[in-house]
Amino acid sequence: MPGLRRSPGRLYLLLLALLIAAGAGKYFFSRQAGRLPPRLLEPAGEVPPPVKAYFVRVAVADVRANPDQGSELVTQALLGDEIKILQQQGEWLRGQVPDGYTGWLRAGDVVQDTPPRARDLVAVIVPRTSVYLEPGQGTAAGEALMGTDLPLLAQGKGWVQVWLPGRGQAWLPGNDVEIWPGGKLTGKRRGEDVLATVERLLGVSYLWGGVSLYGIDCSGLTYIAYFLNGVRLPRDADQQFAVGREVARENLKPGDLVFFNTSGTGRTPTHVGIYAGKGEFLNARSRQGVVLSRLDDPPFSQGYLGARRYLP
Repeated sequence: MPGLRRSPGRLYLLLLALLIAAGAGKYFFSRQAGRLPPRLLEPAGEVPPPVKAYFVRVAVADVRANPDQGSELVTQALLGDEIKILQQQGEWLRGQVPDGYTGWLRAGDVVQDTPPRARDLVAVIVPRTSVYLEPGQGTAAGEALMGTDLPLLAQGKGWVQVWLPGRGQAWLPGNDVEIWPGGKLTGKRRGEDVLATVERLLGVSYLWGGVSLYGIDCSGLTYIAYFLNGVRLPRDADQQFAVGREVARENLKPGDLVFFNTSGTGRTPTHVGIYAGKGEFLNARSRQGVVLSRLDDPPFSQGYLGARRYLP
């Protein structure tokens, strides 16, 4: 009996499907971290009933490409961030963090808890603040880092009470935070406000995938700075370059993001900074940390790709 014949078109489609499946398998089972669209903030309105979920319980939690402490650090999550858990493997959890990345976190850095039915948020606006069990009393019970946002429970003179995953409640110094009614920043922000936020992190060391004063990378710096000024950017430089309004070099204003390809590999951004005026910009550089650089210095003069604006 003659064998079943396939047309060249069908054979091509079959081979293409097998290649796609093989590539997907390699992606998910070899390097198990990836980028997804960031989880957007819910619009203001009625607060939904609390639902038990997973949250970061430490000041900053590493998110790695694979369930191994030696694996690449792809990003970090901050205290109180909700994690959408996808998988568990031993002492590791694979989940999606608010900046859109999926990756592996240590199970000990995450706790399952039910948040309060709170409308307002408290955002930490200084590089580091202490967490207290009582307002102004006793030894600090932990810390919260810049960009952390937690549900507001109560306000006292010079203090705010917040919900902590796995611990119930704690107090933060009022001067170190902002209150966001309905979870939204109040008032209009400008590029100068973004620049002022970044200046608080001058001198912080560089860390690939980092987002805090314990180490930060170039796009982590811009992500945190804009988040605290009411704009949730994508996490990485190439994604940030794809949004916002294009700005000509001669029209740059403080707070605009400036993008570069510093590796000589084409038009894809590999570095980003925040324009400070007079041809200078703040950025997180490997081996140097958060510093002030110049647009006309190499490798930035050769690798300049353009600028984007996200605020008026």
